[in-house]
Amino acid sequence: MHRGENAVGEQAVRGPEPRALELEIPRLERGTVPMGVGKPQNNRPRVGLGFRVWKPRVSKANREKLKTLYNDIVNFSLGVTSELRGPKYLTYYAEEWEKMYENVKEMRKRAGKRTPPRTPPLLIPVRFVMPDGSVRGDKSAPCVVDLRRGELRISSYGVVQRLRRSLVRALVEENNLNPRPDFVLQVTRRGFLRLVASRAPPKRDASALLLVCVDENLGHGLHATLIRFNDERVRVARGPTFKPPNAALLRRIAAQLQSAADTGTTSELRALIERAYEELNEKREVEGGELYAAPDRLRELYRRARAKERRLNREWRNRVVAWLRRTVRANADARAVVLVDEVTAETAQSGMLRRVRRKLMNLCAYEGAEYLPLRASGKLCPRCGAMGVEVARRIFKCPKCGLEWHRDRAATFALALNYAKLTENEALYRVLLEWLNEHPRALLS
Repeated sequence: MHRGENAVGEQAVRGPEPRALELEIPRLERGTVPMGVGKPQNNRPRVGLGFRVWKPRVSKANREKLKTLYNDIVNFSLGVTSELRGPKYLTYYAEEWEKMYENVKEMRKRAGKRTPPRTPPLLIPVRFVMPDGSVRGDKSAPCVVDLRRGELRISSYGVVQRLRRSLVRALVEENNLNPRPDFVLQVTRRGFLRLVASRAPPKRDASALLLVCVDENLGHGLHATLIRFNDERVRVARGPTFKPPNAALLRRIAAQLQSAADTGTTSELRALIERAYEELNEKREVEGGELYAAPDRLRELYRRARAKERRLNREWRNRVVAWLRRTVRANADARAVVLVDEVTAETAQSGMLRRVRRKLMNLCAYEGAEYLPLRASGKLCPRCGAMGVEVARRIFKCPKCGLEWHRDRAATFALALNYAKLTENEALYRVLLEWLNEHPRALLS
């Protein structure tokens, strides 16, 4: 979060100080090789790894125990102490941790930071006890995830943490994947847990082809179309529309709270605070006098508005990723290709789209699918390529062949046509046009 540097004066509303990089959750960036999450097994290359991260809830008692574990291992790794409570296997990833720590210090040095960095999370090996009693993973691992009892244990420090049923079901499903992911537990310096699965399955070699066509739009979110092609037959299904959350308004309110603290009049501040409470779904009256303009109240409203904005965006991204994961796994017998018409504009809304795009790229790496950015226009006729005429809001009609279509739906269908041209798949291109001739109004909804 950026600090509110444009607000001046004693009533200026400022966000929290920027956090030092902790590398708590790995991110898959375009053209990079993720590091620091588990050691490769069976000499498997690390290039193209995808990640999945779970955050188990931790009780206050277990947090204190995990903080003790963290400090013990860090002090032992840095040579502060010569004794280690628990098995030496807790330091299995000590070399990786030291590399992460040196990387954080170097990044802060380049950024001109003088304060000492926060130490990165620890990495601890994990073994699983499946519901049938079988053990998966390294049998000497100090962390045990017991899926029969639904708990996570680190016996040497007395940590026993219950797991949610939904998390247990998800971990059972992940352990049954082929190939099975590599798991590692992250323990942060504040006593929180991150269970990370890394996986790089080979691309699927199947006769069936699944195209997940996604059109990005700054104002209308994501539109998806599913196309399955096999044995000269094609099936087209309309996917969901993921409309973006109303988070931009919260950001504007937060910015106004930040800038209007000094210069705003009484009526303006009153209206602004009332609008903030309304967006936070709270019904309360704004008191008179100077109380409503107090810096503490403005700062609290600023913090809560930004927190709700982040939560709405995170929930929206999670819905998109969960839908795509279910879709790819439900078509395990097909080679999956995710085609995305990426937005190139630089705006606040495009930043949200870039973040969900990175998650889709990571999901494709994890599930063995292919991510391919392509360009497609929703204004061109998908049947003959002529420029359409807008006859209603986002509804176009071709003056040449008479086809009518919805701009966003036509863009997803055009992605599949462009993919067929790019891969020189004449059979796919032909059956797509045949399907469109048989269903001329399919792209209207």
